Amino acid sequence: MPVTADPPPASDSAAQARPPVPAESEAEAAEAKRSGGAARAFAAIKGLAGLTLLSRVLGFVRDMLMATALGAGLIADAFFLAWMIPNLFRRLFGDGAFSAALVPVFVEAREAGDHAGAQSLVSGALWRLVTGLGVLVLILELGCFALTAEPGRVFLEGSLGVTAFAKVATVLDLLRFLLPYLVLICAAGLLGGALNALDRFAVPALAPVVFNAVWIAGLLVSGVMFTETLPRVRFLALCLLGGGVIQLLMHTVAMKRAGVPVERTWRTDPERLTRVKSLFFSLAFGLALFQLNALFDGLIAYAFVPEGGVSSLYYGNRLVQLPIGVLGVALSTAVFPELARLAKREDFIGLGKLLDRGVLLGAFVALPAAAGLAALAGPIVSTLFERGAFDAASAARTAKIVLCLTPAVVAACVTPVVTRAFYAEEEVKTPVRVGAACVVLNLLLNLLLVGPMGAAGLALATSVSQTTNLILQVWLYRKRRVSRGDIPATLRVLGQGLGYTALSVLMGLAAWQVERVLPGPAPVRLVVAILTGVVIYAGVCGALKVEPLRLLLSRGRRP
Repeated sequence: MPVTADPPPASDSAAQARPPVPAESEAEAAEAKRSGGAARAFAAIKGLAGLTLLSRVLGFVRDMLMATALGAGLIADAFFLAWMIPNLFRRLFGDGAFSAALVPVFVEAREAGDHAGAQSLVSGALWRLVTGLGVLVLILELGCFALTAEPGRVFLEGSLGVTAFAKVATVLDLLRFLLPYLVLICAAGLLGGALNALDRFAVPALAPVVFNAVWIAGLLVSGVMFTETLPRVRFLALCLLGGGVIQLLMHTVAMKRAGVPVERTWRTDPERLTRVKSLFFSLAFGLALFQLNALFDGLIAYAFVPEGGVSSLYYGNRLVQLPIGVLGVALSTAVFPELARLAKREDFIGLGKLLDRGVLLGAFVALPAAAGLAALAGPIVSTLFERGAFDAASAARTAKIVLCLTPAVVAACVTPVVTRAFYAEEEVKTPVRVGAACVVLNLLLNLLLVGPMGAAGLALATSVSQTTNLILQVWLYRKRRVSRGDIPATLRVLGQGLGYTALSVLMGLAAWQVERVLPGPAPVRLVVAILTGVVIYAGVCGALKVEPLRLLLSRGRRP
């Protein structure tokens, strides 16, 4: 007698009546979900890149005014070195380790439907960050005062000499004005990470635009109010503090409009906070080494390179930061929340596909940007900065630095995407260890190259170490994908990357030749050369219908 199952309960009869969902349909639904998330992520890049481009344009206006007013001398060097300190903490705490540690845990809480828990996590983390940094700023302010007052001044003058102490004292004087900015910008950066995780990208991208506008206004007003350089720079530092307050207010209001208002509370889920702390400390170790190494670049230039070395490094970095900021930051910012969502769903196939597209898109834009900067470094620097106190020698020194930094453009655009894939899986040890090794490599190369090459040697060391970082991270993440059965399309990605490289080299040579032989004023020749390069690269890629161009032109529909 055959055994039959008991009839299902009445409450389950409707469910039993439904036909089973074919595995193919489930796979199609998963693929549609992946594609929709990827499309939204890549569509967000255009808006982010547009606002970032506006910020960078204002940044160039700002730097042109700075170069005209300050040149590349002692006070300019002191200001840029002092400005590195709050920016070091911003990259470490604000939009660096703390923000990267918060996003995966915040996304997980939102994915689980615990919106109140996600809100309390942001508020609790924010107030802990503000309190800790406030205490740090107070200690550093007291340190600056102690080193420039008796008996610290006497000790430093005896140890360093009167001339060297005067340089140090100028840096400390400006640092006293700029230190509070680090609390403001780190708090804004943390909220910016939460807004990005909510797919609210506009305010975090718009805030630097507003800040640059404040900087420009401060420069113009200070030029009218003061005739001496040091009082002018002190007034500018106060304006930058005001810009920090505005940025923080913008992010606070945006969080409220997103339905996640910041509360004055330390209360939050201890387990989630512990995970954020654990991720933060792991990330902070690597980022701290990296940021300290950037500071050491400035200190080495300040100590071993003739006057103007720090300023030339700053202006050279500003030029290469244009493609890095417009694409690299926008790309990693846009894809990180979606990478985190895919990791939380354990959809590693989708994560790998999104990563491959992100890497190719980064290379697609970064390679021609690097080639163009290398081909036109001299004309670009001269056109933008060579006026007033920024003379031809300063322009030539800066152009050499730009040339040595161009390989870093590709690495700095692509590496954050790979790093964010690690972070999305809450695997932070691998990128931290790789970064730490590359920091040591960078420092060793700095010491080897600064003697024979000056500031350009520091730039070349940066390019070598960042390229090494990219290669190692790609290789190690590929091993991670292979170990779980997700075989990456390495040859296809590499082949397309080599194709973009060859086309970028040809584009750069054409732009260089046009600028060299075309008659007319230098700015006109430069513009025509750039447009020639853009037309060649975009035209060939459009004719071949390459995928990255299609992603950039898409409007958020399924790719």
